[in-house]
Amino acid sequence: MSPDLATLQADFTRAILAQDDAAAISAIDGDTVSATLRLAIYRNTVLSALCEALRLSYLITEKVVGSAFFEQAALAFARVHPPADPVLARYGAGFPVFLESLPSLKDLVYLPDLARLEWAVDQAGYSPAMQERRISLPVGDGIATVILTASLRLLATATSSHALWQALDAGDEDALSGIDWNAGPEWLAIHRSTDGIRISPLSEPAWRLAAALLAGRSEEHTSELQSRF
Repeated sequence: MSPDLATLQADFTRAILAQDDAAAISAIDGDTVSATLRLAIYRNTVLSALCEALRLSYLITEKVVGSAFFEQAALAFARVHPPADPVLARYGAGFPVFLESLPSLKDLVYLPDLARLEWAVDQAGYSPAMQERRISLPVGDGIATVILTASLRLLATATSSHALWQALDAGDEDALSGIDWNAGPEWLAIHRSTDGIRISPLSEPAWRLAAALLAGRSEEHTSELQSRF
């Protein structure tokens, strides 16, 4: 009796990610050797595509750890965290947390924050540059309109990830050698403009205000907004 679709999909997923081939091979027409080879080819194609998607989103992180290490880390991540979205450009949000869990990277304290910033920059690049959200808030006797772009990402880091990102992106060894990576925290706004991605340092109160507005909690910070006008 052939397995139902849900069982077949689960068996195939296990064969691709965990190399547990037995159940999937039994459902493939042809001899065992041929089925094993076909699964191996498909496994290699799938995992290679996922690793390449991660690499394209984390090019600077790859510079820091090296290509060989990055490939192994990306492969390990892909096996444990397959995509839940068919668009691979949106794959990899959990990679910084995964890197943070690796004992071999524990001395690179700045790396998870750097990877988080790189992800925010990457995702801002896929958002509409000019799409806006307008929020009207009472200020004194009038109304203030706050404009939030669709690409806006907010990031709070414990380390000096912005300076590190800039130096690594530019390949500026002199700037890199002078960075105190432990000089955080940083409160960053990342957004896409018509001339590229911008990273803007904010004060902590301004960052928290923007975060509240993005989350739809404008009433929590109306008094703070009033003090700015």
